[in-house]
Amino acid sequence: MSSIRIFAALLLVVLFRGPVAAQQQPWTLTGCIEYAFQNNIRLKQQALGVDVAKNNLAQSKLNLLPSVNSGLSESFRFGRSVDPLTYQFTTDNSIGASAYLSSGMDLFKGLENWNTIQRNRIDLQKNLTDLDKAKNDLALNIARFYLQILFNEELHDITIQQLNITTQQVNRTRIMVEAGSLPKGNLLEIQAQLANEELNEVNSRNQLTMSYLDLAQLLDLKNPEAFKVQRPTFESFKVQDNLGSVDEVYQSALLTLPQIKSAKLDLQSMEKSLLIARGRQSPSLSMNSSYGTGYSNLRLDLLTHQPMPMRDQLNNNSQVSLGFSLNVPIFNGWSTRTGIKNARISVLSGQYQVDLANNQLLKEIQQAFADATASLEKFKATNKSVSALEEAFRYAEQKFNVGLLTSLDYNVAKNNLTKARSELLQAKYNYIFNTRILDFYRGIPIDLK
Repeated sequence: MSSIRIFAALLLVVLFRGPVAAQQQPWTLTGCIEYAFQNNIRLKQQALGVDVAKNNLAQSKLNLLPSVNSGLSESFRFGRSVDPLTYQFTTDNSIGASAYLSSGMDLFKGLENWNTIQRNRIDLQKNLTDLDKAKNDLALNIARFYLQILFNEELHDITIQQLNITTQQVNRTRIMVEAGSLPKGNLLEIQAQLANEELNEVNSRNQLTMSYLDLAQLLDLKNPEAFKVQRPTFESFKVQDNLGSVDEVYQSALLTLPQIKSAKLDLQSMEKSLLIARGRQSPSLSMNSSYGTGYSNLRLDLLTHQPMPMRDQLNNNSQVSLGFSLNVPIFNGWSTRTGIKNARISVLSGQYQVDLANNQLLKEIQQAFADATASLEKFKATNKSVSALEEAFRYAEQKFNVGLLTSLDYNVAKNNLTKARSELLQAKYNYIFNTRILDFYRGIPIDLK
């Protein structure tokens, strides 16, 4: 009996585990952005550039340390040769070995190493700001696709509402036709309108499905079928007549947006490259030291005239050297001067790039203000139009229900209302997105609360 209960329990688990596991909480805009920041492949590639910049900075610091090298060698000599330790000719076969340890360090190199460290530090900051810009661009695209889903969902709701209203009117008209109160042509007209609205519902549903697919693909979701977004309440949604000024938003954007910081950091990096190029004109001073020793089986002890033991040879043959080297560049085919000229041109190009970034930002803010103002005016106008058309439709519906209005005139009134509601919905979401764009330029994170 217990085995039957166990089997029944397992059967219940199999039957109900799938639907329960398939349940998924709706995605908020913040959740979509955070998921993309963690999983987007392009952002991961951008982060690799940051890692490379960190490695370059660390290596430039390590280049200040002295270099140390060591080596061992063993040689077999046959026939007439010169012993490297006794410097005497011999015709006997011999075996020799040597070991060395050397070190070198740049004492002065026109501050090239120091400026390289500063440039690599700036390049690291630039890579970090470029990563922030990539995140901002991705967040804006997600917000745009997210709002498109919300728009298509509400548009689909409108088509369903209109379809339900028309279905009720078809049933009411059928009853009146069967009772002889209306001609059959009225029923045919309203049925044609119902078929048209069924097509509209299918089209709006397909648009909603495609908008979900667009956002799911942007997030790189493997199974977009169960993907749903959460509808925000827009509790803080208020129509603001005063959107601020272009200059106010522009000044805030200059201090917060990463693309402006990136252009300035790029200019600073080019200025450091110019200092590095100039440093190659100055003399360089380096220090070198070494330790070496060796062994030869032909080396004889002066007292015993026997081959000297290896330990004694390594001690006696050791030598230590310390040297300084001064290099003064005199003529190198004008390559140094050409490098300086090219570095100056790069600095000038960087200055132009900063100006271009500032001008592009100003144009984007001006365009955002124009779009926000236009969407605000359209929202106000369509809101008034919807209010008037709703009242006109209620009056037309009352007349149609008592047979004082033809189905053609009724459909015209309802189609006008549907079109106005769609335009109001579009104006609403355009206004929301454009105002969020202005907030983004002000340094406010994107949100739909």
